[in-house]
Amino acid sequence: MQTTHDPLRAARVAIRTGRFRDAAAALAELPPDTRQAPEWYLLSAMAAWRLGDFSASRQQAFEARARFRAVGDADGEMRAVNVAAAGVFGLGALAEAEDGFSRALQLAQQQGDGLMVARCANNLGNIALYLSQHEAALSFYRRARTGFAQLGFEHGVAETWINTAITYRDRRRYEDALRAADRALDAAERAGSARLLAEAQANRGAAMAGLGDPKLGQIHLERSLTIARSERDRLAEADVLRLLGTAALAVGARAEAVRRGEESLAVARETHHPWAIAESQHDLARAYRAVGRDADAASAFAAAEAAYRTLGATARADAAHREAAGS
Repeated sequence: MQTTHDPLRAARVAIRTGRFRDAAAALAELPPDTRQAPEWYLLSAMAAWRLGDFSASRQQAFEARARFRAVGDADGEMRAVNVAAAGVFGLGALAEAEDGFSRALQLAQQQGDGLMVARCANNLGNIALYLSQHEAALSFYRRARTGFAQLGFEHGVAETWINTAITYRDRRRYEDALRAADRALDAAERAGSARLLAEAQANRGAAMAGLGDPKLGQIHLERSLTIARSERDRLAEADVLRLLGTAALAVGARAEAVRRGEESLAVARETHHPWAIAESQHDLARAYRAVGRDADAASAFAAAEAAYRTLGATARADAAHREAAGS
């Protein structure tokens, strides 16, 4: 029996297995007629998002949505709405992203797509976390994790445990964060994803540092940094560098904290990710203050506050303002 050639298969498989640069390369090599297909735009948007080009991701996802809608493909439209919202999220427009994910969730429920329901719940949890709505975030992550687990999708299970660990860490519930990070490591190993292993390892290290063992935490963070760099995951690299700066500050290595913080901010700026930039500026401000660079600290606190307010993360902006004032 003759099989039908699927020109998008290689890119689709690459994205499913986390090889986003390979996916982008495969998509770029396809002939012009294939590059007009709605799924080509969708896959391009997904690869661009993972590679940190959020503006391109948003644009391509909107194009995919229009093309799927034109041919009456409701499933494709739903997936494109979700990716478009992710692109908007990466650009820092939290309110627009929340609307997009909520719309995608509604479409997924109408179509009975459990995987997309779980993905949208996970994304809505991320927005709740950014807005310091921690209980809502944890609720969304539980919902997403249940859905992923029922489908045997270990990538998704790992992501929700990673996000849960971050949420607990944000609340200084470090024992809960460590338990969540351990669950994330188990799921990431089952998924066979180096990217998720790096993120889980980083969360384990950060939780250990929060529990009063920053030196052991640094070991885990260094392992995570090695993986992130080998995977060329710049966003993960920026986050791990920031956490290494925090751990260094905890052991009194103030100059090291400044160095790591400055490295983190430089990498975050390369990614153009508003949240990563804001977080790096906030932690770098603390390091500057610790070494007596008060003017630099004031500038970094002000930049972090402004970035948080632009994102709509008012609670975090207010916290940065209070911290800058020493209160």
